[in-house]
Amino acid sequence: MKTRRPRDPSRRRRILDIAKRHFTAHGFGGTNLDAVAAEAGCAKGALYLEFDDKAALLRAVVDETFELIRGRYAAEVLAIESPLERLVETLRFAFRQTAAEPMFGKLLRDDPELRALRLIEDQDNVAAAKAQVAQLRGWVEDGIARGEIRADVDQDAVPFVLGLLRFAPLHLGPVVQLNLFSGERALAAIADVFRAGLAARPAARPTSRPRRASTPGRPKRRAKR
Repeated sequence: MKTRRPRDPSRRRRILDIAKRHFTAHGFGGTNLDAVAAEAGCAKGALYLEFDDKAALLRAVVDETFELIRGRYAAEVLAIESPLERLVETLRFAFRQTAAEPMFGKLLRDDPELRALRLIEDQDNVAAAKAQVAQLRGWVEDGIARGEIRADVDQDAVPFVLGLLRFAPLHLGPVVQLNLFSGERALAAIADVFRAGLAARPAARPTSRPRRASTPGRPKRRAKR
């Protein structure tokens, strides 16, 4: 009777690590599963024992990376007391993660809608996105109540404005490559402008009427008795 070889418990880990490098370098379309399997030291058939297809492999890599990012976000952002500063740091955090996880930039440049991930079709992803929007909107409401954020700001729009601004690093390529401006300075300025647009204006101080200067040599009038 032919005995089956025991499954290699480290194989999935190797495939995920190598696939992430390939997706970062070549994007979804340019990643070759034969090359991933060869570098992982397994047959292509063994790769399919772990993942149904290339899209499933990408989703597994992205899910694992998002889990790491959520941990960083909780440690670096969620503990901030001020709602205004928490919103601004959320944007700065997104900028840092774009640099730390270049895979997402490559995937978005190749496929802006990320069709391979089927984000819109996955109800869990849709629910998570709606929950994040509600969380950000709640921070805006809290900031207004504390007097940190303008009361006239469009509360519904803020989460989506932040969502658009987080992709700013992907559009700085020509600016940085042509040495027109520092990418770091540009991102810092975007975060500062975002903060300034949200921040409540300080209350105007009442102005006192200036005292009239007396004319030199002119005697002061005496008060009538």
